[in-house]
This record gives sequence, C-alpha cells and structure tokens, in this order.
Amino acid sequence: MQRGQRAQAVTIISPVRRWWALWLRLTWPLADRMSLVERPLLRLSFIHFAHWSLVRRMPAGRAGARRLPHPYLLFQSNFDDDLYAYIDAFSLVVPGRMRAMWQGVFRFPGPRPVDRFLSFIVARTTPVQHYYCAYPEASTSMITAALRLSERHRRFALQTAELDDEAFAVRYAGFLADNQLLL
Repeated sequence: MQRGQRAQAVTIISPVRRWWALWLRLTWPLADRMSLVERPLLRLSFIHFAHWSLVRRMPAGRAGARRLPHPYLLFQSNFDDDLYAYIDAFSLVVPGRMRAMWQGVFRFPGPRPVDRFLSFIVARTTPVQHYYCAYPEASTSMITAALRLSERHRRFALQTAELDDEAFAVRYAGFLADNQLLL
C-alpha cells in the first residue's frame, strides 16, 4: 500500500424496482460463475471485499418479518484509498457492470459522468459502525502475492526435501529468480 493510503469501508443501501430485483436474482448466479464478469473486477486490486445482497423483508430472514415496499440493494465493500477514487475507478473501468447492477435503482444517473454517479452513491452511503482489517498496511495485491508465494514455497519444499546441499542451492537460486516479483 502506498504511504497515505488506508483501508476504507462502505455500505450503500438503495431501493430497487421489483422487476429489477428479479433481474438481479436471475443474473447473479450466472455472473458469479463467469470469468468475463469477474476478470475486470479482479484487476481492480484495491478491492479487499465486496458483497451484494437483496433485502425484501425486515428484519431480514426472520419469520413474521415485515415486507418492505420495495426490495433494497445492499452493497458492502472495503478497499484501499478513498471512496471517491473507488467509485471513479468503477465508473471508468467497468461502467457496463455498474449499469447492470444499479440500473433498476430509483434515480440511478448512470455511471458516467462520474460526478453524478458519485453524488448518487454518497447520498446512499450509510456510515460504517464497525470495520476490521486484518492487515491494514497490506494492499490486496500484496496479500494475493503472499498467498501465491506461499503455495509455490510449499510445492518447492516438497520437491526439494530429498536434495543434497549443492542441488538444493541451485534449485533455491532458481526459486528466488522465478518468484522475485512476489517477494
């Protein structure tokens, strides 16, 4: 993480049209399994976590819960940097996905121009009451690299367990060269 960056969290609650809630319920399982949808989002490596939910009753999931006049789209995320940079990146990198998610929300202005979309998001942002970050000084890219390196190191240890010192030294030098960008 760059000096000055810090992890942030956001919760956004927005009422959606009933037909849009149906669209989301039908498309979410497909989008979750398609790399075409997921790949551009993974490139936004400043995202630690993102979760979307539809809420139709309050309290959610309880017997006897009151049905809401409209379903609500609940979005929760945590990320590096600030909310403005986060929304700006989404608007510029994946505007189609933003439209596919938010189009049925009342008064959705579209992902562009960014300033209108940002105002829309900020107006629906709920203050975060509690937020925990296990590695506040590490970016998502750093943690991903560490996980990849850990798996590669595990395989390396298994492959070199029976080598003599000289053969191990050669393989270790190769391991370091192959994984230098993850260190």
